[in-house]
Amino acid sequence: MTYYALTFQPAVDRPQEPLAIIRVSADESAAPRRAVDMLRGGGLIVFPADQGYLVGCNALDARAVGRLCDVTGATRDHLLRLAADPQQERWLNGPASPLAHPVPLALMRASGLPLVATAIPPGADPAPQAQHVVFILGDRVDLVLDAGPVRQPVLAGR
Repeated sequence: MTYYALTFQPAVDRPQEPLAIIRVSADESAAPRRAVDMLRGGGLIVFPADQGYLVGCNALDARAVGRLCDVTGATRDHLLRLAADPQQERWLNGPASPLAHPVPLALMRASGLPLVATAIPPGADPAPQAQHVVFILGDRVDLVLDAGPVRQPVLAGR
């Protein structure tokens, strides 16, 4: 058989859905309305954080947290807990991870909700670009907030 006689099939046996990607500024102080609505509705969102891109959801929505674990392979014990203020931190089961990136902070402030999130794959360093996460998860996420490449710190010994 020659190369030209080969056929290729998609890796998934279902139609692929279009994925919404919203370009945001890396110093965004206001969250896009669509992202706030998606978060409140139980959606999974890819967003930039201090060290790279994460996938997260509303920490108070058990169904969304379960879906985040199913899609990413993370366990609930290994999810990062993120809060924009002390009130949101009180709603979390455990301490919140420190976060300074303005995009997820704006998202949490606008929605009034804390987040849980994970890197892809879980336990790895966060991806430096949103496209890396999309390449792995495809349309299993609902929305991507793309702020361009996130600079990752150079760690000694690497």
